[in-house]
Amino acid sequence: MSCPHRAKGRDYLKCDCPLWADGYLNGKRVLRQSLGTRDMARARKKAVALESPDNKIYKPVAEAVTAFLAHCTSEGLTETTVKKYRNALGKLTEFCKAGEIDSLDEIGTEKLDRFRAGRGIAQITASKELEILRLFFGFCIDRDWTRENPAKKIKLPRNIKPNEVVPFTPAEIAAMLKACDCCGQKQYERLRARAMILTLRYTALRIGDVSMLSRDRISRDGNRWRIFIRTEKSGQPVFLPVPPDMKAALDCVPVPEGNPDSRYFFWNGVGKPKTHKAHVDRSLRAVFKEADVSGAHAHRFRHTLATELLGRGASFEEVADILGNSPEIVRKHYGKWSAARQSRIDDLMQRVYMGTEKETEKVAIDKTQIQ
Repeated sequence: MSCPHRAKGRDYLKCDCPLWADGYLNGKRVLRQSLGTRDMARARKKAVALESPDNKIYKPVAEAVTAFLAHCTSEGLTETTVKKYRNALGKLTEFCKAGEIDSLDEIGTEKLDRFRAGRGIAQITASKELEILRLFFGFCIDRDWTRENPAKKIKLPRNIKPNEVVPFTPAEIAAMLKACDCCGQKQYERLRARAMILTLRYTALRIGDVSMLSRDRISRDGNRWRIFIRTEKSGQPVFLPVPPDMKAALDCVPVPEGNPDSRYFFWNGVGKPKTHKAHVDRSLRAVFKEADVSGAHAHRFRHTLATELLGRGASFEEVADILGNSPEIVRKHYGKWSAARQSRIDDLMQRVYMGTEKETEKVAIDKTQIQ
């Protein structure tokens, strides 16, 4: 669309048209490019970047974010993970736009501090967001779009109190299994709910892995059945025995409605996995509500199994193999105190006290003999 002020000449700057930059070499124009802004100060800044010998490092923030998200998708990251990245970096893009920050190279540690201070989010969320920022700027450095990673100069929050997740009690699990017989409008939904609860109970898989569990993941191994999958989140292998009641519940699961040839236990293979996972989550929440278990959610089954294993003397490495995590993650998130584990610690400390008392008595006797 032509400018209504065109007749006033190129020196007229009060119109709404974006400013352009022209480049000349030996009297010949070699560049004509829109600067994408009507603000003269920002236009001059962009023009200087075009003239600079370091022109290659000039990269608009929005373009870098788009490229990073596209890279994450091409690397096979889950939609949930990409969504988290998109949310955090979308806020950064909005901050840069409001602060008239055009290039990545303009984002220093001070500006990043100001961005994080204005977020108003919890410490644990801020910690996760800082990790995303570090990853993003590292990606940009590898492509020569910026000189440094300002997020690396910011220390992660310390003394973050983790969310206290209480394991389920045997009575609560029994209430859930009983509630499975009452939820839903027909037997189809109840059998599926019972199988999902038992699978969560005995494998501690994440809800996404359970909802997408395929029938070929359950196989016979000698005189027992086993489940083998690679977890969706970390890709770690999980190879566990399947107890008889879980196997019986899975055998009773009806074929998914809408596709009798589906290879999955709980999904008919139609539509998006994300939509199906949300449906499974709603089904489980209905069971938790019917069972009247306060604060129940699927992830608590992981804490439950981890606590039981640690209480029975399992090492962090063994629990990590069972859950498909690293020992560090198990120690950080699932190393909760249990009665059995505390009892073992009490026994160990009692042995120390008894040994100390004997040493004290021996020293007292020796002193008496000397006197």
